[in-house]
Amino acid sequence: MSKKTDHELRAKRLAARSEIASKTLYSVIAETGKEELLRPSSSLLYSALTAGLAMGASVLLMGAIEKAVGDASWSSLAIAVGYPAGFLLIAMARMQLFTENTLTAVLPVTKNRRWRSVRLLGRLWAIVLFGNLVGAVAIGAVLSHVTEPDLFEAMVSASSHITHRDALGNFISALPAGFLIGLMAWSLPGLPYEKLGAVFIVTYLVGAGGFPHIVAGTVETTVLMVAGVWGAGEGLAFILPVLVGNTLGGAALFAGLAYGQVHEEID
Repeated sequence: MSKKTDHELRAKRLAARSEIASKTLYSVIAETGKEELLRPSSSLLYSALTAGLAMGASVLLMGAIEKAVGDASWSSLAIAVGYPAGFLLIAMARMQLFTENTLTAVLPVTKNRRWRSVRLLGRLWAIVLFGNLVGAVAIGAVLSHVTEPDLFEAMVSASSHITHRDALGNFISALPAGFLIGLMAWSLPGLPYEKLGAVFIVTYLVGAGGFPHIVAGTVETTVLMVAGVWGAGEGLAFILPVLVGNTLGGAALFAGLAYGQVHEEID
């Protein structure tokens, strides 16, 4: 056998492995999503509530870094290191996070287009979003009472980046956040040993890029409201467009692309 023929056979085998991996990855995520759709409402709610509370770790660590580095020219990149903290806790405990677990549940619905699947997806989204937001608001309010005044002031400063855009800007910037979190959800089943590293990299990109996430952003919004920087109107004007942007960026855009690359092979 010539060297050229041998290389061609190896290339074909590698290509076949890659093709199978994509289909297998889709099937694994879709099966996980199917299980999420069928979980009891109470289990989803408690998991989502805990995830919302855990997201307070991101704002807490961002504030601690803000306090340490001050106004250095590279402070924004350093502060963004704290952003993944809540996401890492959620990933380690396998809690329910809107835009991550809710995305995996979209994949089985794209394949099994039945009204019952759509109804179960709506139930999952509603419960997880409600639990996440309640937990995020609760921890945002509690942080002002359990931290030192100078640390809370630093958290307010670290959270103030979300005040720089209008509603349209928040919607547009929330699209890549949803997409990146969706990309993370897609990649994790294929990374048996590097999951936490992948979570850190993706969520650091979200934080460093200033792309708002609905749950982390709700903690930041609550911190700003407790500090008197924002009122309820400003908070809602931030949360609603970010929610829509994250959902479209993650569920609609990413899930559509993920399904599109394999649908002819699995249908």
